[in-house]
This record gives sequence, C-alpha cells and structure tokens, in this order.
Amino acid sequence: MCSLLVIGCGSSSPRFAGKESPAAKETHEKKSGGPRFSSKHVEEERREDDHKVDVKGFVARFSSAKPTHIPPARPESPVEAPAHSGLAATGKINDQKMMDVILSYLGTPYVYGGNSKSGIDCSAFTGAVYHQSVNMTLPRTAADQVKLGQPVSFDNLKFGDLMFFNTTGANPSHVGIYIGDDLFAHASEAFGVTISSIESSYYKKRYTEARRMLE
Repeated sequence: MCSLLVIGCGSSSPRFAGKESPAAKETHEKKSGGPRFSSKHVEEERREDDHKVDVKGFVARFSSAKPTHIPPARPESPVEAPAHSGLAATGKINDQKMMDVILSYLGTPYVYGGNSKSGIDCSAFTGAVYHQSVNMTLPRTAADQVKLGQPVSFDNLKFGDLMFFNTTGANPSHVGIYIGDDLFAHASEAFGVTISSIESSYYKKRYTEARRMLE
C-alpha cells in the first residue's frame, strides 16, 4: 500500500507522495469524494484531543437566533507594533456576523482542496468565513494567509484572529479562527468543521503563531 503524506492545507499544496498522474488522481477523487489524508495525523488528532468541546451546547449558546454573548478576548497585553498587512479591506469585525457564518459551517466534512459546505479544508474555511462576514478575500493556502495581517501574541488573542499550527512538519500546515475562551473554529481532518480547545494536547503543542487581519 502506498503511504500518503500531508504537508499543507490548501489546494496548491502537494498532497501525495509518489507519482500518481493528474488524470488518475482526478478519477480517484471523483470516486472517493476528495483526496484522502494521512491516517497517522488523524489518529494523532483523535488520540491527543483531550479537551473536548460541547459543540451542540456552543451552537445553542452563541447562535444569533437568541440573545448571545460572544466569548471574551484574552486579557489585554501591551499593544504590539503593527505590521503591513497587505490587505485592502478596512473596518472592524462584526463578532456576531462572523460567528453566525462559522456556525453555519459546523459539521461540514473535511475534504482536502474542498471549498464548499459539501466538503472543505482548513484554509478554504477561514477564507469562506472572512469573505462571507467581512467581505475580505484571503489567499487560498495557510502558507499564504500567515504572511498577511499583524502578528498577535498568544496572550493577546481576540475574536477573529487567525491561528496557525504545524500539524505535519510543514509550518504552517493548519489554520483556524480564534473565537474566545481559548476556543477556535477550524476544519479538522479528523472531525470536519468543529470547535476545539487550544488547551488540548494536540493543538497546544502544535500552535505556532497568530495573525490579526482586522481590528
């Protein structure tokens, strides 16, 4: 059996070890519903995700269908020097609008290279949330998204910040959106679009940095 190697999140990142032809790969993806991803990384994520989030309870609490309270940001720390973002969009994030978009994607299965509610990967998810909530177009891959915005320290995370992880040996290979209370939303290889805790062993040791796209 051929071994499969995951090295990034986003359709422009190589996905397979070996020399599968583009035509053969396309045929396989049509039959399987999308490229497969490394079972090793999925098993690690399932095994080490030791701070489970009650996703249904989270939806009931934070949906705009009823009065809500968006989770707070972490305690303020000294403001960091701004970096050139390279983004044309201006303004502030509407927390509830972004949360509603995030909630609308919960349960969407993970499909590498996917960009719809029938299947999506991590960077397509963050891109979709930003496009639909603040009309901002992000680059397609995590590797390109991390180049934009302003760097933010872990202790100064705010709602809407992008969080980056090294899950495969390539940095960054995964991205999610901070939503407060040490939680982030992301398209997980193991669980699809879900809410996870930064304190889970799997994510905590693989977190690398965060970027703020808008104030």
